[in-house]
Amino acid sequence: MSQDEGQTLSPIFVSLIPNLMEGEGHILPYHQSVNKAVNKLGWKHKITVPIDNKVDNLPSGWDACLNNYDLEEEGNIIQKFLRIQGTWQLSISIRNYLQTNVINQSELSVIFLERFIHLQLFALYLALLWVPTDQLSVWLLYRRDTHKDKTRSIYKFLNALIKKQLPPGKFKLLTDSDRLSESLSSYFKETVMVMPIPHTDINHCNINALDSSHILCWWPGSPREEKGLKIINNLVNYSGENTKNINLVCAEKTQLKSVENGVNLKLIDNHLTREQYYHWFGLSQIILLPYSFPAYEGRTSGIFTECIMAGKTPLVTKDTWMAYELTKHNLPELIIDWQEPSQVFDTIRKVIKSDIIQDKIKKMQQSYQQFHSVDNYACVINQIYQEMMI
Repeated sequence: MSQDEGQTLSPIFVSLIPNLMEGEGHILPYHQSVNKAVNKLGWKHKITVPIDNKVDNLPSGWDACLNNYDLEEEGNIIQKFLRIQGTWQLSISIRNYLQTNVINQSELSVIFLERFIHLQLFALYLALLWVPTDQLSVWLLYRRDTHKDKTRSIYKFLNALIKKQLPPGKFKLLTDSDRLSESLSSYFKETVMVMPIPHTDINHCNINALDSSHILCWWPGSPREEKGLKIINNLVNYSGENTKNINLVCAEKTQLKSVENGVNLKLIDNHLTREQYYHWFGLSQIILLPYSFPAYEGRTSGIFTECIMAGKTPLVTKDTWMAYELTKHNLPELIIDWQEPSQVFDTIRKVIKSDIIQDKIKKMQQSYQQFHSVDNYACVINQIYQEMMI
């Protein structure tokens, strides 16, 4: 009798990451948190990433095995058409990995994607054509308003193709937003389950790091238009007495310059280590999130989630997912109009001094700590798995 005969093998959870984005954004901390959740369940976790991924200090145990052709690179129609070859090569690398490391090694293995474009999804479908799928499940986590994209019908078609390759009940659609769950469920005609945002371990933050006479505001993340670059530029260029003792921290890439009688501006490295990120989170009292609508109508923000988990005070744009979340927790005071810099600075001073607002943030923090956690992520993963196995 073989070692495994007569006993159930642990489920295998495969994080499929076609593009590591050179380590930028949420990808690394997200899958590190997923790893903690999977380990809590006693499952095996395999994390597949591209070869030559340009990420320094890749976590140990991550398998650099996927074809690294950049299917997301900008280009003209001809260049995009030629990416079919890159898609094929990616599918071969996925197939080879599944055959060698996953197939027939568990009662059920989950292939999980939480960031992808249609070509990467197509590559997964092609790979599934070449391997036995009776012990496979595919979970796709949609983060964006895909139902509004020009390519939305392609995603819907690929969902159907992948679902057809799998045993009944083994294809799952996920998201991390209540709003996206409703809209995507309606478009895809499939139940879309809401997952917690697990990369929220901000215990390193010191909430009261600054002297009370100064207010430190931080605009974290990559300085992009959809994240409010023009708004931040207007705030920096504003001159007025209500900016006194207000410090604003932004990335060097913004190339912003302070003005007389304006905020105290500090530019920091564009690419922060996790330790540096925690450092600035700890020093900050106000987190500026002037993200645009409709870009963030249903789309979540990991930074916002971390902000609440740290007990910090966010300022957000109306009608966004962040505004929706604040409204649920009776914090409409933090949903502001960014067009008048003078009013923005007045609001900053007002909310930071309000004990009522700070108390409500603490209550929201407690709610988030229960839902957006590694423990709850593990619980939801197990719930989905147990339902599939019935």
